[in-house]
Amino acid sequence: MDFDSRLASIGLATNQKDKIKGYQDLLAAILEHQDDHATATAHLELFVTAATEESVGLVVSRQALTDLTAAVEGAAQLPAENKKRVYKHALDKVQGRVVSFEEQVSSIRNNLASIYEDEEDWAEAAQVLQGIPLDSGHRIISNEFKVGIYIRIVRLLLEDDEAISAEAYLNRASVLMRDTKDISLQLTFKLSQAKISDFKNKFLEASSRYHEISYIQDIDYDERMQILSAAVVCAVLAGAGPQRSRMLATLYKDDRSQRLPHYSILEKMYLDRVLRSNEVSEFASTLKQHQLALLPDNTTVLDRAVIEHNLLSASKIYNNISFEELGALLGVKAEQAEARASKMMGEGRMSGSIDQIERLIFFDRTHGAHHDAPMLSTLWDASIQDLCGHVEELVGVIGAKYPDYVAAKIAI
Repeated sequence: MDFDSRLASIGLATNQKDKIKGYQDLLAAILEHQDDHATATAHLELFVTAATEESVGLVVSRQALTDLTAAVEGAAQLPAENKKRVYKHALDKVQGRVVSFEEQVSSIRNNLASIYEDEEDWAEAAQVLQGIPLDSGHRIISNEFKVGIYIRIVRLLLEDDEAISAEAYLNRASVLMRDTKDISLQLTFKLSQAKISDFKNKFLEASSRYHEISYIQDIDYDERMQILSAAVVCAVLAGAGPQRSRMLATLYKDDRSQRLPHYSILEKMYLDRVLRSNEVSEFASTLKQHQLALLPDNTTVLDRAVIEHNLLSASKIYNNISFEELGALLGVKAEQAEARASKMMGEGRMSGSIDQIERLIFFDRTHGAHHDAPMLSTLWDASIQDLCGHVEELVGVIGAKYPDYVAAKIAI
């Protein structure tokens, strides 16, 4: 009996058990000849079409789809492209009745996503998983299963540099994490948090998270060292200031850091030594694409971090420096050097003052990078007091030269 006749005879059976047994036998017969890829794929598609007809009945259709998913997954000789074609056809056929086939759709989408993941088509794999029904009231779904899907979507979106979308799914997972006992899921969740902070240029937060994860013994040693290396990279890219100095100190004092390729730049930053262009270029070659993105001022995150670091280093060497000399030291224009110094002083990340008339920057040597800079209100009060002093001196000079004028004004 040929394929079409067998398929038709199964449809005519009145007993559910006979139908299920008939579909199972037919499925096995199709995959016996899976080396004929085109024929096997065409027959599998016809199998799906027949088995999902409304006249067949839900019990039989569900079992047939479950058997098909397992059989296609285990068909070693069937190419990935043919498997994708069968899975997509099955999803199309039940599209209007997803509520009735939620469990089968979940399995098919999981398998289809795995194929896309193997092909490194991260976006398509994530999109397939996003179609899995997780909020239905028609079946009981464990929180652990939901978290597993959410975390997998997060991981795929991060591979595709889609940090914003990934964060949305990470937030969904975070609500359910307290019920999760799976150590692997917990670790992946923590690592995803660190990666999203990294993608969002929250480098201090990312560095702290990476460093914390690098101590977890359940992770393979080599992977822990990679995570520690990521912590160092993020600390280097963070904006200069007391918080970053503390993070650099923590990483520098970690004995494992000495075995990292970025240890030399970590050491220079911790010891407040000026970084040279060749060292910066070598470090930049190891950065990921999002870490090289341009900022609004047309510089990269690394450019900003190096400029701020070298500026802090200069504050340890010089009592004062002209705008032009500082610009030459930092490798930027004098105006950019002044603007960066002004910003860091305003944010309390460096202590000093700027004389725009003389075009000089004065560094306050009594405050190091590891101490809190004076509050802005204190600096403002000191500036006002200084201004009043100058005004009083001018009044004294005018009074000495024009005493009658000053007496008349005071009387008024």
